[in-house]
Amino acid sequence: MRSDRGDDSGRWSSEELLLRVAWYYYKDELTQDEIARRLSMSRASVGRLLDRARKVGLVSINLNTEYLDAFELSGELRRVFGLAEALVVPDHEKEPVDHHALNARIGLGGAQFMSTHLRPGGSLGVGWGETVSRVIAATAFGAVGPVHMVTLTGGVEGYLQTILSSQGEVTSEAYTSATVIPSPIMASTPALAAALREEPTIQQVLTQACGVEHALVGVGTPTADATIVHLGYLNAEDARGLRERGVVGDILGQFFDADGHVVDLPIHDRRIGIDLADLTSIPKVVGVAGGLHKAEAILGALHGGFLDVLVTNELVAIRLLELERRRPGRKKPA
Repeated sequence: MRSDRGDDSGRWSSEELLLRVAWYYYKDELTQDEIARRLSMSRASVGRLLDRARKVGLVSINLNTEYLDAFELSGELRRVFGLAEALVVPDHEKEPVDHHALNARIGLGGAQFMSTHLRPGGSLGVGWGETVSRVIAATAFGAVGPVHMVTLTGGVEGYLQTILSSQGEVTSEAYTSATVIPSPIMASTPALAAALREEPTIQQVLTQACGVEHALVGVGTPTADATIVHLGYLNAEDARGLRERGVVGDILGQFFDADGHVVDLPIHDRRIGIDLADLTSIPKVVGVAGGLHKAEAILGALHGGFLDVLVTNELVAIRLLELERRRPGRKKPA
């Protein structure tokens, strides 16, 4: 173990180092000895940093989002992609092989953002996908106050109602409520989807969805292990066909290419939900997605201007900036 004088902590700003130590200790539940080894510093230094983090207000019950923005990567993402805000969750040296574990980690970051940005009486549009469900499950709605959730697509009702009911009396006392689209995200045929979209109940929810203050969405990929494939809406051959058409990702079941252009696909005729174009009417669209396997999909979403806020992990933030620098014809920011 190195002394304080020979440690590697000089690579980071003081606020970023505080965040890194606090996250490892309070969120990842590493011991002070484990953090000291990871950051090549003494255990005493870790203890002093944790004490300082509490004194300056970085650590209370939750991590203060203002300090999360202290990551240089967060600032770079905002500057390069024109985001309103970015939250970068610290990584270990490598991403976990288990994507579910990574989604849970991103979910904690998204929940932190939601807990500090939602306001009593506010409205939240909810997309579908595992990472979005992780955010909802981890958000302390009881501390926020009355929030009304509206689903942005079909297919969300199952996990949303399960999450809300699992929180029992806390949820009811926190006045959390939800209006859902009572349908799958994809109907079996275009004709059935068209008929469902004509239903007055579904039309009312779609109208409400376009008028929410915040929207929470995930970013999917056209791969055989994607959530949309696991749930049976597509099969592995369908996913391969999408890639051949230049698709890099999807949000709310609408697929787009590397430049963020929605690709004209027959599958879109089976969708039930708001369109990506409708996101422009929502003041703040928060995208939660991580994992290097999703980097190109997230980049396409950023090029399409679908997101105002991005919550992702550190390695993906680095990859996004690298990919953007290599992009042919990219103009240097002023």
